[in-house]
Amino acid sequence: MTAADRKALEAKKSSERKAAEAKKAAERKAAEDRKAAQRKAAEAKKVAERKAAEDRKAAQRKAAEDRKAAQRKAAEDRKAAQRKAAEAKKVAERKAAEDRKAVEAKKAADRKVLEAKKAAERKAAEDRKAVEAKKAADRKAAEDRKAADRKAAEDRKAADRKAAEDRKAADRKAAEDRKAVEAKKAADRKALEAKKAAERKAAEDRKAADRKAAEDRKAVEAKKAADRKALEAKKSSERKAAEAKKAAERKAAEDRKAAQRKAAEAKKVAERKAAEDRKAAQRKAAEDRKAADRKAAEDRKAVEAKKAAERKAAEAKKAAERKAAEDRKAVEAKKAAERKAAEAKKAAAQKQKTSDALKKSGRSNQPSKAKENRTVSEKKREGRNEFLSVSVYLNTGKIAGIVSIGVVASAVLITALTFIAR
Repeated sequence: MTAADRKALEAKKSSERKAAEAKKAAERKAAEDRKAAQRKAAEAKKVAERKAAEDRKAAQRKAAEDRKAAQRKAAEDRKAAQRKAAEAKKVAERKAAEDRKAVEAKKAADRKVLEAKKAAERKAAEDRKAVEAKKAADRKAAEDRKAADRKAAEDRKAADRKAAEDRKAADRKAAEDRKAVEAKKAADRKALEAKKAAERKAAEDRKAADRKAAEDRKAVEAKKAADRKALEAKKSSERKAAEAKKAAERKAAEDRKAAQRKAAEAKKVAERKAAEDRKAAQRKAAEDRKAADRKAAEDRKAVEAKKAAERKAAEAKKAAERKAAEDRKAVEAKKAAERKAAEAKKAAAQKQKTSDALKKSGRSNQPSKAKENRTVSEKKREGRNEFLSVSVYLNTGKIAGIVSIGVVASAVLITALTFIAR
């Protein structure tokens, strides 16, 4: 073997070692890049999953808080309605008690009138006693008027207090207004029926008293003058009592009407307030639904961004796999080139043996020298071609590795920017 062959062999081995080292370095670099890309993709996936889980938990907490707030509001509304119903019931009971007291006062006034009538009839025999009875009846009527005035003033004050309480109760009352009004109407009906019964009883008592007076007048004809005076006094007192009674009834009717008007106005105010509260609750529910929809849309966008990042990671992985396949093809091409070089080397060795045999057989040296020179030049040319092929393979691998690293880095950067923008 000549020195040129040894140099070519050493150069070939050196290039093979360099190619192997470059190949191993490229493979290590590609493996590290794949692992780094996988780690980054896994980290980005974990971050996206944590973010989605936190968003879901936040949405669940918000929904639970909204449900609890709605339940608390409903419980407070129920308690307020129960309190208002109890207050309305108490108000109706107080009103019924006041109506019963008014009926009892009326009965007492009727009893007093009947007693005064009987006293006037007993004292009809004596004019002096009749005059005194008349004066006493006048005083009594004046006192009754004063008492009726005081009672009317007290009734007005009570009605004012009642109206104030009704306004306060109506402000608190929202849900049970109709029941309270119905209870009030029932109480008014009962009071009116009791009043009518009392009036019928008083009318019957007056009729009985009139019949008794007529019988007494027929029996005591000698006392006609006294009877006429007593009857006049009686009629005067009855007229006054009837007028006072009518005035009191008119006043009570006016007070009831005013109280009813105030209660109706308070009911309308409460209904308007309840309608406004319902509208506000509906607006709040609509806003909550819109916020939940916006949150769901954001969650969907996050999921889509996560899927896009996964797709990009998958594409980067596929690109790395394609690069590895190209590297394998390059290695196979290198091996094929090495096989060809080995075959050429064997052919050159065979030619060298043939030339040596020709030298020994005594043939001319000129053709063998030309063959030897041609063989050496061919070897040099083949070595240069092989080195050039290896250089091309190495450069192609470097370029492909740099491109794959750029693709993976861009995918990771886009994913990070997407999460930062959210």
